[in-house]
Amino acid sequence: MIRRYGAQDIERWAQFSGDRNRVHFDKDFAIKNGLKDIIVQGMLPLLDAKLLLADSLDQTSVLNFYIKKPVPIDTDVQMSIKCESGKRSVAVKVGDDPNSSITAAVLPQKPPDRPICAYPAAVSEQTIQTHLEQLRLCYPHITHQWVMFDTLLFSISFNQRKDDYFKKQAEKIAKFHSLENITTYHVANKIFIHQRLITGGELSYSDLRYLIEDKDIYIDQDSAYNTFTIHVLENDEIIFQSSIDCLTRVYDRTQES
Repeated sequence: MIRRYGAQDIERWAQFSGDRNRVHFDKDFAIKNGLKDIIVQGMLPLLDAKLLLADSLDQTSVLNFYIKKPVPIDTDVQMSIKCESGKRSVAVKVGDDPNSSITAAVLPQKPPDRPICAYPAAVSEQTIQTHLEQLRLCYPHITHQWVMFDTLLFSISFNQRKDDYFKKQAEKIAKFHSLENITTYHVANKIFIHQRLITGGELSYSDLRYLIEDKDIYIDQDSAYNTFTIHVLENDEIIFQSSIDCLTRVYDRTQES
């Protein structure tokens, strides 16, 4: 499968998800931070990779996605799926680069233990319905329940924040550097999917429990690494879990040739 993400795709995802990181819209800012052009939101090609895997999932699983390189705007992106020794994986290659920019692997998994440090998140029925309507409007081709659920929760959690996530991450190292030289990237996404979401019936979103974890893995003068995790429980059992890893770093201009 070959995809190409343009300005319209980036804007549509921003309207739905709330992800308006400057590197997706401001070419000058992107170049100042070591990029050649505007880059696509990391979760957008991941969405297509998830859709590519959706038909092959038939049991409780974990999906591990790693974003090794950003995907630039208006560039051909080739996605391929393979199965070796019963293990499924996806490789995403950009342009003429022979190396994968994004990789994904599917592994069988038992339900994880209930989180200890997570805090409850209040998600109203109205909020869920509003985002569901927007999801169906923006991405009517998403029909697999777990992909829809994953996309929906990302949008809700991002849009309900009372702060600017990217600015908050940048401020962790801003006392050492100018904000103009700091940016945040999505670098990984780990998803646990219970078979309930693959082969089960319809979900009553308002009857589910939502828990949030927001962890700083490390912070130093030049970078910070944060993991944001959403846990979803039905009848006290985890049926879905999504961890999004973000790397915030300063661009070192002394490395320019």
